[in-house]
Amino acid sequence: MKRLVLASMSAAVLLFTGCSQKNPDVDMTKNQKMEKVNNTNANAGDTSGMNSNNMDSNSMNQNSMAQNDKNALKYLIANLESQLRPVNFDFDKYNIREDMKPVVANSATVLDGDKAQKFSVKLEGNCDEWGTDEYNYALGLKRAKSVKDALNAQGVGADRMMIVSYGESNPVCTDKTKACWAKNRRVEFKLLP
Repeated sequence: MKRLVLASMSAAVLLFTGCSQKNPDVDMTKNQKMEKVNNTNANAGDTSGMNSNNMDSNSMNQNSMAQNDKNALKYLIANLESQLRPVNFDFDKYNIREDMKPVVANSATVLDGDKAQKFSVKLEGNCDEWGTDEYNYALGLKRAKSVKDALNAQGVGADRMMIVSYGESNPVCTDKTKACWAKNRRVEFKLLP
């Protein structure tokens, strides 16, 4: 009986997942028209074919300019992110420490600047390895939210900021020392176009 059920299920799976025999529809009229135009231009000695070469070079120039714009954008984001230091936290805490308040104030100044205002900001909460995954995930969210609230109080629009928690899964240090664990208790900033 089991073999019959397994054989039936296998046949059903093969039937429903089999390859389609339908051929795709292809519109050849566009290619045929372009071939006709190219043949007409070649036979008539027309130089308008050179315009297509110019269009190709214009297209390449536009692609080059777009690539330069992307590179400039990446450079600008990297430059702005280098000005944003992580906000560190005490063990099992999510309130902003006194020594981190100037870091938050500097981040608010950078994020409210003319160059950074067009970007969204992702606040990434992180934890050390102590505690369960669920607990650290929740703690990372609380840390990111406390930084978001502090930035919002200093003028950074809440609609520009999103929070995410990586819990303990994104360490910057993997040594088994107190100094290393302290580095992992942080909120980092990522700018998004």
